[in-house]
Amino acid sequence: MPMRADDWFAVLPDSAAADVAVTGLVRSPGVVVALRHPSGRPCLIGVFTAPAPVCVTLGPIQVAVIGHSPVTATDLERRAARLTHHGAAEDVVAGLPGSFHLVTVVDGAPRIRGDAAGLRRVFHTTLDGVTVAADRADVLAAWRGAEVNQDRLVSRLLTFVPPPLSGSMWNGVHAVEPGQAVLLSRDGSVRATRWWQPPEPGLDLGQGAPMVGQAVAEAVACRVRDGRTIAADLSGGLDSTPLCFLAQTALREHTARPPTLLHPGVREGAGRLVTVRSGALDLAHDDERWARQAAALLDGEHLVLAPGELPGRYARVAEPVTGLDEPLGVLSNVADLRTVAERLAAHGASVHLTGHGGDEVTLPPPCYLHDLARRHPLAWWPHLRERRAKSRWPLAASLAALAGHRSYPSWLARQAGLLTAPYPPEHRPDLGWEWPLRLPSWTHPDAAATAARLLRQAAAHAEPLAGTRAQHLTLAAIRDSAADLRLAQRLTARYGAAMQTPYLDTPVIDACLAIRVDHRARPGAYKPLTVAAMAGRVPAQCLSRTTKGEFSFTFFDGLRRHRDQLLALAEGSRLAALGLADPAALRRAVLRTPTTDDPGDDLERFIAMENWLRALPPPPRTRPAQEGPDR
Repeated sequence: MPMRADDWFAVLPDSAAADVAVTGLVRSPGVVVALRHPSGRPCLIGVFTAPAPVCVTLGPIQVAVIGHSPVTATDLERRAARLTHHGAAEDVVAGLPGSFHLVTVVDGAPRIRGDAAGLRRVFHTTLDGVTVAADRADVLAAWRGAEVNQDRLVSRLLTFVPPPLSGSMWNGVHAVEPGQAVLLSRDGSVRATRWWQPPEPGLDLGQGAPMVGQAVAEAVACRVRDGRTIAADLSGGLDSTPLCFLAQTALREHTARPPTLLHPGVREGAGRLVTVRSGALDLAHDDERWARQAAALLDGEHLVLAPGELPGRYARVAEPVTGLDEPLGVLSNVADLRTVAERLAAHGASVHLTGHGGDEVTLPPPCYLHDLARRHPLAWWPHLRERRAKSRWPLAASLAALAGHRSYPSWLARQAGLLTAPYPPEHRPDLGWEWPLRLPSWTHPDAAATAARLLRQAAAHAEPLAGTRAQHLTLAAIRDSAADLRLAQRLTARYGAAMQTPYLDTPVIDACLAIRVDHRARPGAYKPLTVAAMAGRVPAQCLSRTTKGEFSFTFFDGLRRHRDQLLALAEGSRLAALGLADPAALRRAVLRTPTTDDPGDDLERFIAMENWLRALPPPPRTRPAQEGPDR
């Protein structure tokens, strides 16, 4: 199947300068004007495939919903009637499930926002004195002729990019923080406002679980379109399995409705479900047993990829993947992503539901123990006892970690001195604000010094994303995961079936984060929130699993089969040419086989960044950023 062009969109204020800036672009093949200002000038332009944006115009008011939602043009027109000023923009989509961008225009001034997770990003830049916004940084960078930001490259070397160091990879292209909207004025100015705040975690499991179940069900249902085939992962795990049953329910509900007339004389067909799973190469893996059990209770077709049928980890990683506006952290699986998307498309699917994000929203990170000791001191001891038993934490070290009182800025500044230290062992408790920050073994000393400087600078103005460590790290982990998943969605869409992640829809995040952390994790229970939320929606036997698949076998098998791809990337490394990697250390990292205690993070960051740099046309010119911190 031919590779599909990537979607993108841009939003322009109602000004003559904006009209001139995009005149040539509007006439490019495939580009459409989805909304026009009352003056006739373009407002919303882009390349749109499926789903098409839902747009309405009511005099001086324009509204567009771009992405997955159940809203129709008729419904949106009714909702838009309540919009008189930008302060009421969120009322237009109140209660609307899904994952989408919202564009509202009042008197020629557009407001654009994405989502809370960062799957729907917004960026902006200045062209000829006018500010333009878009959902892709690389599109704006190409218009602007922007250079790659050297400091952003250095920050991407870290094991985990803290929120104060995240942002666009390009000089002069600014990232809007997830949860914020940007307002474009005719005079070229731009203003960011916050439209979303994380909820306070105050609900118990009995109160919150039904809300989570409903939110996930609606997230799945809005991606099930009449008469379409929908694909879903069926690994057997507690994240993907519920999505399959929810998709089946949504398809049955669609089938029960009166058929829709698509064209004169043509009525829609019934939608169907296609599940997909990979046969395990690791004989100790128990995913297969749980997947088979679920498949026996599901309608539709069950596609099973035999062991070895997929190209495997590290296959084709030396082939530059173009059209990504930042490095893709899961690029080591690029060949598998492409193959699965092609296979599902051949079965008629354009949407591929995955359970990615389920861990981030339903399970609190270990630092929840630190919060629990302060907010619910009577509840913390059973949680600590279980964690100590599982991770072999010494009691004295555990109590010392619980007693830590560093603020987020202080914690961030301390990490600057630990970037080249060994990663903490598993049996040593770490209850910090984020995961420990480290650099790859192949990092050039000059780049390590730059990373330390960036962290110290960020610490001077850093603010946590929430008031507690667990809520902050949950949000930071959601954003970190979304950064990869938005690119994986774009990549898979090129080949047919685009990955979709219902667990990261804003309403799902709201529902999960409103529940107390000690109810999202309970001693002796595995994924208690997921099990409680899906009770009555998923067969009980499919919710009784207490294990999680372990995939180190694919890592070692991929190294054995495709190390030549890593060597090809290391030859003439762009990272080394830019002074970010030490060539000798990089080659050692590529040739060695890590132990199970060292799962190859060094290789993941090398592959993601090296491939991205090689895919940039023309070869990137870099210079230190001249602008202030860009969230």
